[in-house]
Amino acid sequence: MRRLGLFATTCGLLALLLEGCGGVPSHTALSGRACLARLSAHDISYRPTDIGDPGDPHCAVDTAVKISRIHAALNQPATMSCALADRLDEFEREVVQPLALDELGSRATRIDHLGSYSCRRQNSRTAGRWSQHAQGQAIDISGFRLSDGATVSLARDWNAEHYDHMHLDIGPERLCSA
Repeated sequence: MRRLGLFATTCGLLALLLEGCGGVPSHTALSGRACLARLSAHDISYRPTDIGDPGDPHCAVDTAVKISRIHAALNQPATMSCALADRLDEFEREVVQPLALDELGSRATRIDHLGSYSCRRQNSRTAGRWSQHAQGQAIDISGFRLSDGATVSLARDWNAEHYDHMHLDIGPERLCSA
């Protein structure tokens, strides 16, 4: 059980690096056909989707896709920007799978998430800054299922808004805190 906690903690810390801490270049520039071609080349299970008129210009999604599987399946399909899907693929390949194999001896076969696109402000407040979820540039990952049947849950995180998930986003802000 201790190893599962170490895996979850390490994934969270490495997600901070992947989402932009330390000067990692932004993937938000990847869009349109070039982005879709990249998803296809990486064998990601997706389909372009139309989110319709979001009713607020803050909620426009560049090259919206619905993802059901990166390499590991998702517990439920997720709508997001193509750029986030590409970054999620990178997170799985470069962080999740190597850590799962090294620390737990099994591959991750499913990524559990609480959602991605949602036209709302940060923390679902009625005022304030817009969430990266509003542009399909964030996903909340709550855990993983491993090939041996074990599950990893991120039930303990480092702040009140994210106590049960890690928020992974590719937005322009580069705030790194614990």
